[in-house]
Amino acid sequence: MKKFYFYLMMMLFAGFTMTSCETDEEIARKLTGVNWEGNLDTYYMNRWGESFRDGEYRTVWRFEGNYYDSHGNATRGWGEECDYDYHDRRNTAYSTFTWRVSGGDIIINYDDPTWNPVRIDYYDYSLTYSHFHGTMYDWENRAYNFNLYANSSWRWDDYHYSDYDYWDWDYYYSRTRGADGTPDSTDVYVSENGKSFATGKFAKALKEMAAEKK
Repeated sequence: MKKFYFYLMMMLFAGFTMTSCETDEEIARKLTGVNWEGNLDTYYMNRWGESFRDGEYRTVWRFEGNYYDSHGNATRGWGEECDYDYHDRRNTAYSTFTWRVSGGDIIINYDDPTWNPVRIDYYDYSLTYSHFHGTMYDWENRAYNFNLYANSSWRWDDYHYSDYDYWDWDYYYSRTRGADGTPDSTDVYVSENGKSFATGKFAKALKEMAAEKK
């Protein structure tokens, strides 16, 4: 029995250290071009407030490279995140971000400064082309376990900029109307720099946070 547990622990340890043996380019190659969807435990409550409990919300990340070396490898770029209510898609938050891989560490900085940047240390995650899991930290040293899987069916179209590089206000306004065209009670929030937006519970939380700072 002791031998069994020894081999089990060695397998688990290997799973979380395998990524650290890879180059930054190899890590970025697995990371980019995939919709990573799943759970980030305690993240929603700490990020959005006490009413956001684990199990009811999901996160989707996408990483894309925007700088390539002479071999076609990228170790940094841009990305986007969507947090949403698993039971009601009217409750959604979205932000763009920049990212980089350095020494195996993955660093995410959101374009909306009200979103805390996060880091994922090289010894705290495991990454394949279909599964990304581990622990990430914000700059207040709070830890969040994440467990994400590749989702090829996720649609980002609803969260992108218009061709004129500003939010399509008519479109987002129409999202807050019922099937009969009458307005519903869904809140909408768009950041001052236009890099993030939120609807429903997420928008209400942001407005309350802004009011508390005044």
